[in-house]
Amino acid sequence: MLCYTDEIICNKNGVPCRVLDISKLDFSKACVGRRKEVTVLKAKGNEKIETCNSAGLIESTYIANYGDAIFINNERDIYVPRDLLGNAWKFDCIESYGYKIVSNIFSYNGSDAIKVKGIKLSKLLPEIIACPTCIKDAWGYGEHQFLFEGATLKMDIESGRITGIDKSAFFDTWEIIEDK
Repeated sequence: MLCYTDEIICNKNGVPCRVLDISKLDFSKACVGRRKEVTVLKAKGNEKIETCNSAGLIESTYIANYGDAIFINNERDIYVPRDLLGNAWKFDCIESYGYKIVSNIFSYNGSDAIKVKGIKLSKLLPEIIACPTCIKDAWGYGEHQFLFEGATLKMDIESGRITGIDKSAFFDTWEIIEDK
């Protein structure tokens, strides 16, 4: 069972979401997985990136800067990963974030793009989210992540950072390496 704080934060669609108390999460029985192959674009700058879940609800919004790494899971699930300080990942440094390049640079909608596969492992709690949920400051101060029914929670094994994955994105872009 997940623990929540008393706080409620509404997403950009006005949906009230309970704030998850990530300090009380238990990943001791989690499975282990990693990212499957995904397309990553080099941002031209000023692209508005709205990450939407399978129901079309906005999880997060970000304005990309030149050189940011834009991950494309599918046409609606697009995002720029950020570190704990809210700094965007850079396309030219993608291997330093735990990915290996599996294809050379190609053009994708006028931007440079590559295919990458994850090598870093995460602990996963698949489909654990049962109600509208917010991970407060997931991408830096004031940059929250909103998750909905069927979403998965993940904890990066190296950093301990906790974020979420929409249900459809999880099955499209993650593979379980070691089951519970």
